[in-house]
Amino acid sequence: MTKRSVKPSSRCDAARPALRDSQQGMALIMVLGLVIFLSIVALSFSENQRLSTRITDNTVQSAMAQAAADGAVQRMVFELSRPRSPDAQIAQMQWKSNGVVHEYAENGMQIAVSARNEAAKIDLNFAAEALLKQVFLRGGAADDEATAIVAAIKDWTDADNLKRPNGAEADDYRTAGKKVLPSNDFFMAIEELQNVLGVTPKLYNAVAPYFTVQSRSPGVDPQSASLMVMSALPGIDAGVAATWIEQRDQALRDGLTVPPLPFSNPYFATGLTATRIRADVITATGIRASREASIRTSGAQRGRPQYFLWQRGLPADAQGGARPETDANGAMPGATRG
Repeated sequence: MTKRSVKPSSRCDAARPALRDSQQGMALIMVLGLVIFLSIVALSFSENQRLSTRITDNTVQSAMAQAAADGAVQRMVFELSRPRSPDAQIAQMQWKSNGVVHEYAENGMQIAVSARNEAAKIDLNFAAEALLKQVFLRGGAADDEATAIVAAIKDWTDADNLKRPNGAEADDYRTAGKKVLPSNDFFMAIEELQNVLGVTPKLYNAVAPYFTVQSRSPGVDPQSASLMVMSALPGIDAGVAATWIEQRDQALRDGLTVPPLPFSNPYFATGLTATRIRADVITATGIRASREASIRTSGAQRGRPQYFLWQRGLPADAQGGARPETDANGAMPGATRG
């Protein structure tokens, strides 16, 4: 009996279907992997495109809001330059530099703008030392620190190099490693206060809202000062001041006579005719922008006001209802219709 042998070619033919199935399975896995990879790339690209679109839209909205704030400042300048009407009712509706906030809508944006005398704040160049010290104490400085800072401020603005007691002149700044030395002249901007020896960034942020360099007044105008500034005056009762300021602001909004001051203070003054204008804008999507300007109309050439300040406003500097916070009805609280 002879054995039956199997040819090698027959064994190969039997293995080919299994090999083909294995190759097809591998190809399917590779195709699926490629599809998943391309899907991830497409998803990532789509997300990047979405973020890019959102950033672009926010940039455009921010630019439009800032332009609206700039326009509100210019509108206030125009309104202040208009002649006062002899008609009492019309004159009452005209905008004035009395701190009243005027609200209006434009291109889907809510705009609030106000103007008030620069003497509503404390002039860093002309204020008395006791008044300056009180502000720094309220800002968190210790008594000896406040005394030294006020002396350093006076050394900064006087014309000599003689050091006051507890003050600081150029040699003290060099010793402290300061790059900016005292100018022996008036401050041109509030930001210069940051260079004064002893003024930390935290202290500067606390006291900056109290100050101006445009009123040229040794005191504060009570007819336009905020409660924050009024409370900083030595000898002022904050509770009495708050009640009177509320009555004053309500009378101004209603076009009525402001009630008489219930107190006097040696730091009351009016200052020159410089005006601080503040405009705040909020878009329908919640993007905010602001602008602050300081102008003086007296001595202007060809009727053009003189600009001493043009900067983006800080939220901490928003005056009363000028801060663009909307209520449930979408209106800015504390504002009057303009």
